[in-house]
Amino acid sequence: MAAFQSLLLIEEDQPSRDFVRRAAARLGFRVEVAQSGVEGIGKFAPGLFQLVITDLHLPDMGGLEVLRKIKRLSPEAAVVVLASNSQVNDVVQALRLGAADYLLKPIEDAAVIDHAICRITQGETLKQQNRDYREELERRNRELHEHVEVLQRDHQAGRLLQQHLLPRTPYQYPGGIEAAYRLVPSLYLSGDFIDYGLFGERFVAFYLVDVSGHGVSSALVTGLIKHSIMHLLGERPLFSRLDTLDLDLLEILEMVNRELLSTRLDKHASMFVGVIDSRARQLHYAVAGQVPMPALVTETGAEWLPGKGRPLGLFQRGDWQVLCASLPTSWRLVACSDGVLDLLHGDLLEKEAHLLQAIDSSRGDLDSLCTALHIDTSEAQPDDITILTLRQG
Repeated sequence: MAAFQSLLLIEEDQPSRDFVRRAAARLGFRVEVAQSGVEGIGKFAPGLFQLVITDLHLPDMGGLEVLRKIKRLSPEAAVVVLASNSQVNDVVQALRLGAADYLLKPIEDAAVIDHAICRITQGETLKQQNRDYREELERRNRELHEHVEVLQRDHQAGRLLQQHLLPRTPYQYPGGIEAAYRLVPSLYLSGDFIDYGLFGERFVAFYLVDVSGHGVSSALVTGLIKHSIMHLLGERPLFSRLDTLDLDLLEILEMVNRELLSTRLDKHASMFVGVIDSRARQLHYAVAGQVPMPALVTETGAEWLPGKGRPLGLFQRGDWQVLCASLPTSWRLVACSDGVLDLLHGDLLEKEAHLLQAIDSSRGDLDSLCTALHIDTSEAQPDDITILTLRQG
């Protein structure tokens, strides 16, 4: 219960008030009591109470008005409403106004209060994590703005910047998921870019984007894409709920598509974006013009993932779809930019077959795959080369 320190209880009915107060006190709360709406609003101040419990029927004003006033003063405040069975419509309205939960009177079981408070505590903890993450995103956004000016003046400084914006590799997440990559630009700067991050305790989100062309202009577009994604994540907590994962992935593709169209730089991009649900062992993903397709390596071998979708920056609307793949106990996910195909011989189908064979032979291990493709020892290539791998088990 560390997320809460104090609780404001606004309730006229003494038996109900005493019951709720005792239950909250047992959970470690310091309980402040008010017997009317005016008294409760007078005692409330942003940051003073992290949880408010208010009756919907008060002697001087409606509980909905109390809820409105508290939300105006502190939109982040968690509010639970007390209602009778005859106030169902008011309960629905309270939830629409931002109430975190409701309790029906008479309350005869303290476990009902315990359950509601614990659920809200978990929600507030997630909100705090999201706030912390947004603050980190804002900090990195400020760094990005500062560095873009350097990128425009000097290619070498731009390369250092791009390397700085890339995530650490390899990186180990809770649950044994490891993300790693190899990025080899054809010039100082790369039109390829990758990123990954942990959201909550169960979701690892990632993307690989390949902007057309290479050099300064393409690298600037990768910076724009990263900035736009960070800005979107700062506006609302994506990848925090299982039932919205697919919509979150589509929202990223749609946002990047709008940004590329609006810049009028004549740039388009392919993209592979996904989320690994470590708890359910599932991969949610979408592709936009991705060639070659990502490959999933399991005990039975390596296989291309299914999927299709138009590239970003060419059409007002795409046909992107989110697919879901079940993951076994041990798996490897490999995604490559199309520059990898330049290392292979033959037509497109032959190159994809050779690449899948190399992925299978290496079992999806990044270092082994790079060695097999001679990425670290190959001469300068006409296109950027990027390989992103995720693994577990």
